[in-house]
Amino acid sequence: MSGRWVRRAAQRTEDAAYLAAHGVSRPLSREAQREAERDGTRGGAAPRAGGRLQPGPTGLEDPAVRGEHAAPPKPFSARELKRVYDALLAQHGEQQWWPTAATEGSEQRLEICLGAILTQNTSWRGAATALTNLREAGMLSCAAIVALPEDVLGDLVRPSGHYRVKARKLQSFCGTVIEEHGGDIDALLAGDTETVRARLLRIWGVGPETADAMTLYAGRLPTFVVDAYAYRLFERLGHPPGERRYDVYREYFTRMIGTAEDDVWALNEWHALIVRHGQRICRKTQPLCGECALLDRCPFGQEQAGAKPPRRKVR
Repeated sequence: MSGRWVRRAAQRTEDAAYLAAHGVSRPLSREAQREAERDGTRGGAAPRAGGRLQPGPTGLEDPAVRGEHAAPPKPFSARELKRVYDALLAQHGEQQWWPTAATEGSEQRLEICLGAILTQNTSWRGAATALTNLREAGMLSCAAIVALPEDVLGDLVRPSGHYRVKARKLQSFCGTVIEEHGGDIDALLAGDTETVRARLLRIWGVGPETADAMTLYAGRLPTFVVDAYAYRLFERLGHPPGERRYDVYREYFTRMIGTAEDDVWALNEWHALIVRHGQRICRKTQPLCGECALLDRCPFGQEQAGAKPPRRKVR
């Protein structure tokens, strides 16, 4: 094993120990901060809210916007949540991202994991172009990615943005698959949801959103992927599960939708519909509220569309 991978394995071990002891990621060295700043990541690997994109204005992000005496919003009940789901499904149709990942082979599962890294802080379009570049170069394998010089890999994934950092993240991920799982992506994804998720979170460059995307879509295990689109949608509807925290949203959706093997399809569809709605209708800026299937229950949308929203309850 090369000295570079020994050093990276030691770094991952130290990072995991720091996280366990302090509850936060280990601060980057001054050299790493300079590199991250050159790559446009503002000096760190810590994800922003949602892990990739900002929610934008929702009417609930600032207590001053909500009003001093406004009652705290209540999350949707199971029945109300089902109505939201039905409305989204009627507007956008069935999505089901990567529905056959469990049966089509390890190559597709690896591609899903690489895509989950490449789509961090960017749109899927850029990530898909980067995956196409890797595929056409014959580099969609862990061994090939690890063997590539970092600058060459960076050029291939440039369309995904932050390409230097992402090249390092891809090599970190693939190096872990090789070093700890014999190059077998299915060995990395073997186990129950929390075991696989915890294993993924120990890899440098994999945060909660990325780990859940890999667990749900590649591992076909029941979990919920929280992103900025979910924060935006449910805050605008006036019924967020709680404060804008990843674990709060994930716990709510897994509790309401389910965590059995049979719930994987619904968890997949829920996340895909939320993302599609956020991209097409409930956009960060200039949302198309007049075209939204949820307008009749959305105070933010009614205000944007010029209708008077219902008065919020006060204490």
